[in-house]
Amino acid sequence: MKNIKSKYSVAKISALVLIAAGTTTFSSCKKWLEEKPQSSFSASTFFKSADEATMAVLGAYEPASNNNTYGFYISLLYDIDSDIGQMQGLGFTNDARTVAHYGIGPSHPSLSAVWALLYKGVNNANLVIEKVPQMDLYKTGTDADRANLNRILGEAKFLRGFYYSELVRLFGDVPFTLKSTEASDDLKIKQTDRYVIYDQVIKDLTEASNLLPWTKESNERVAKGAAKALLARVALFAGGYSLRQSKQMERPTNYKDYYAIAQKQTKEIMDSGYHSLNPSYEQIFRNQCKLTVEPKECMFEISMYNATGNLTNSGIIGTWNAPLADQGNPYGRANSFYKTTALFQKSYKTGDLRRDVAVATYKIDVTGAQVQLTGTNDATWSPGKWRRDWQIPPAKDLNNTDINWVVLRYADVLLMRAEAENEMNEGPNAEAYNAVNMVRRRGFGKPLGVVDATVDLAAGMNKQMFLAALQQERAWELCFEGMRKADLIRWNMLGSSLRATEKALKTYRSNYPYQAGTNFVDNKFELFPIPQSEFEVNPNLKQNPNY
Repeated sequence: MKNIKSKYSVAKISALVLIAAGTTTFSSCKKWLEEKPQSSFSASTFFKSADEATMAVLGAYEPASNNNTYGFYISLLYDIDSDIGQMQGLGFTNDARTVAHYGIGPSHPSLSAVWALLYKGVNNANLVIEKVPQMDLYKTGTDADRANLNRILGEAKFLRGFYYSELVRLFGDVPFTLKSTEASDDLKIKQTDRYVIYDQVIKDLTEASNLLPWTKESNERVAKGAAKALLARVALFAGGYSLRQSKQMERPTNYKDYYAIAQKQTKEIMDSGYHSLNPSYEQIFRNQCKLTVEPKECMFEISMYNATGNLTNSGIIGTWNAPLADQGNPYGRANSFYKTTALFQKSYKTGDLRRDVAVATYKIDVTGAQVQLTGTNDATWSPGKWRRDWQIPPAKDLNNTDINWVVLRYADVLLMRAEAENEMNEGPNAEAYNAVNMVRRRGFGKPLGVVDATVDLAAGMNKQMFLAALQQERAWELCFEGMRKADLIRWNMLGSSLRATEKALKTYRSNYPYQAGTNFVDNKFELFPIPQSEFEVNPNLKQNPNY
């Protein structure tokens, strides 16, 4: 159990909520609520107390705590192949490689699982947003009661915004509703334009940030900083490029309006003083591996926990995306299917301490010793942020872990601030330089607030030079944390980046195993296909381009 101070960490309860058509149970985030549901409740008789409202909002978190969402599919698999990492093994010999190597089609089973769980999250959040304002306690309770319920309402609005923003990021235009599902509802609705959805997401996250306090209830429940940070991220995606039904990558003509939102929100986070960088880059990930709270830098993380080590509500973070670890070693096996590229490891500058955290150039043998991977084995180097030898032994399971998936870090806020300032001012200003240089100084082990010409970005850059430097900085800082491919898409450079990476790797070594540049089809793979199973129940849907 993580270091979470909450009565729900010991209470023997489950989040049980009715989605009006019938009785549906939703288990809560498992590090608070460890028992399986034993009964169910009707929404018409639920929501009578603050505890019940809390159970309901925890049920809205739960779909993210799943191997089919942020335990594996969305966090790891859907972020590769990219310019910095890839799925091990060429060809399409199993389901994971089919996704990673750009061979996915509408019938792939991961799509329906992701789609269903994201909409389950939307539906659970919709129910909380509907019911909390109707509670007698909300209307007639004390100021403390109202503040607590407003916090719960803010969490639900955050989660609805989060789930919808992820649906749009992955699938583009999608069906859209702001009410919980009832048996009589017509579910055969058409897709809504993504910018209508973005408008609502921005509204939800703005309202959430107004309702939530800066202080956290726990490291796994959101506060004001997370709402503002997610709002900034959503704004950058809304202001960036995306694949439209025109079969072209487009950005809105008013894209700077969205960058202005990101600029404002990131500035407010920085000015608040509630968040800061951990002085040690390495310690961030050691803390994640040890299940230790990181309250200042990690702003939004998704709870993963299973008491027995089983797959339910856990993930494969730290096994699939970690150095290979032989079975029988003291730390636990790691299959290590997620590989970085040798050239990415070599791109770090001398003295950058992030390199040896981000990339592990070794495997762990049966004795627990590190064995360096040399020569052509550099193609098997792996992400090192969640390595088995940093985790708590003994492993409960050979495949699954309780490591949370961190969606947003404060370092990302600083880099988003730098990007927004550069865009809004048609070139970097002092605030842009300051934000990115704090990240760089930490990476090189330097004092964060002290100008250092040896590591700071060079002065005098124009807009494009600074953006290019920032794009590289995001790779060095945030590599393998689930956003690289999405960043490349919003910059409209995923295809060109994959082809350039393949060319560079083949120049580095002619038989280097990398195929993403060859496989990628422009104006297709920037979005995932709408799941085929959805067309079987909703003929009003329209498939994404070129599938």
